[in-house]
Amino acid sequence: MRYYWKLIRPINLCLTLLTQILFLISASRINNQFFNVDLSNIRVSESITTMLACILVAAGGYIINDIFDIETDTINKPEKLIISKHISIKKAYLLYFILTTIGIISGFFTGLGMGILCIVLSILLYFYSSDLKGEQLQGNLLISMMAGMVVYVSSRGVYNVSNTYFAEYATMAFFITMAREIIKDIEDIEGDKAHDYLTYPVVKGIQKSKNLTYIFIAICLIVIGLLYIQANNIIFTIYVSATIIPILGYATWLIVKATKKDDYKRISNWLKATMFLGLFSSLFC
Repeated sequence: MRYYWKLIRPINLCLTLLTQILFLISASRINNQFFNVDLSNIRVSESITTMLACILVAAGGYIINDIFDIETDTINKPEKLIISKHISIKKAYLLYFILTTIGIISGFFTGLGMGILCIVLSILLYFYSSDLKGEQLQGNLLISMMAGMVVYVSSRGVYNVSNTYFAEYATMAFFITMAREIIKDIEDIEGDKAHDYLTYPVVKGIQKSKNLTYIFIAICLIVIGLLYIQANNIIFTIYVSATIIPILGYATWLIVKATKKDDYKRISNWLKATMFLGLFSSLFC
């Protein structure tokens, strides 16, 4: 059972769920006060179905990705190989179908638009795993757009949206995810070369890929600067200055120094931490 659990990336799903919850709370604060939340502003049923739709479609995406990645993971991450080693391909496909179907149904319970969005995302995730992931930036862009979209769809769970800076946080989620996706492609470059994948690091080289991540991180810092100006909140300023900015700076330094596979794995984890801590900053804007 633990292999099925590992297959759906529980930490990533919890991060998605946490994103939804935090923005529901943030969007329902009265006068932007941290401890003053209008719970009557939250659409309970829509919130639940939106969360289910997001995490189940995402879980299905992780499974289909691993199915198509069996050969490359045999080279890149043999110790983490689950499908074909601990779970049969047939059972993995069945689980993918069940989770994705329930996710789409949950989307339609939220609303017609959400249901259609879930269908589109499921199709895109399938083609990302089968084709787009092996291309230069198309797959990275898709995954990053989905990360930003998680912020937007959480607004379905509230009646009235207060100042939550959805656009700014969706933008940060997009560019941090882009940086992390490029780093993961550098980490997996040997396996991708062996299977003729044309990822950005394979085509452009490691140094140009690093340079691209510097640009993405710089854009994130610019967005944080805009939030400084718009929020005009001392608590937000202290929190971001003590957490997000130092971590992004440290991740950048690690990218400069990185030479080994383990280095890029460490950078990926630090960028994920940035995403996690960045979510909490929405409560202080």
